[in-house]
Amino acid sequence: MMRTAAVLLSATLLNSCQKVINVKLQSTEARYVIVGTVTDKAGDCKVSITQTKSFSDDNTFPGVTGAIVTVESNGVVTPLDEAGDGLYQTSAITGMPGTRYDLAVTIGGQTFTASSTMPQPVLLDSLYVSTGPLTTKKYVTVIYKDPVGTANYYRFIQYVNGRKEKSIFADNDEFTDGQKVRSQLEFDNDTDDTKRDILSGDSVRIDMVCTDAAVYKYWYSLNDGASGDSQSASPANPVTNIGGPVMGYFSAQTVQGRTMKVP
Repeated sequence: MMRTAAVLLSATLLNSCQKVINVKLQSTEARYVIVGTVTDKAGDCKVSITQTKSFSDDNTFPGVTGAIVTVESNGVVTPLDEAGDGLYQTSAITGMPGTRYDLAVTIGGQTFTASSTMPQPVLLDSLYVSTGPLTTKKYVTVIYKDPVGTANYYRFIQYVNGRKEKSIFADNDEFTDGQKVRSQLEFDNDTDDTKRDILSGDSVRIDMVCTDAAVYKYWYSLNDGASGDSQSASPANPVTNIGGPVMGYFSAQTVQGRTMKVP
């Protein structure tokens, strides 16, 4: 009986110490999120437009329709066709390294603009998979030769069995100018999602993206604000290169990929 009474008393004391705290989250004004790319692949020019939401709203982000989207280069203005769900695209543009591209997006009387110059491509020489330091988990190492005397900015996108890794891999050549670089793409699988682990027999693809300085700054700030665990355009107010009260980025970039089967 005494033990039972003690348990009941403890439970009563614990319950009496609980306090319900209602946190009032202020609604924020919806902002447009524009993500646009021009690549050196034939016809690969796309712009997606969505809107942010308040904390109390659901986690779906419908596309914005009815926008007027154009990309200009060398005096030629190319309109992008609306493809549905906030996606605008054209097959009329194949990006050329060294060329500047100007984006203009008009929505409801507001116009947002951005510029990006496509850098020269850097060859992704090879890649391999090995265990990381102090762990048995496997990670991809990319190997490439950084050009000497020019500032270069890189982003790597990893796919395991076709599934895109959500961590952000962005780098520059501040300390590796002109060197042969071996960079292991380490990430923290803090959710223990086994589909993110790299295992023997898996198919791994790495896309190497060469960007300009402004776009690198976007990915660097997004990685810093989101702890490297998100590729969304809007979780942490990253530094955008688009003018106006808007989020996202516009990137003229080169892209090359390599695929391997993990031994």
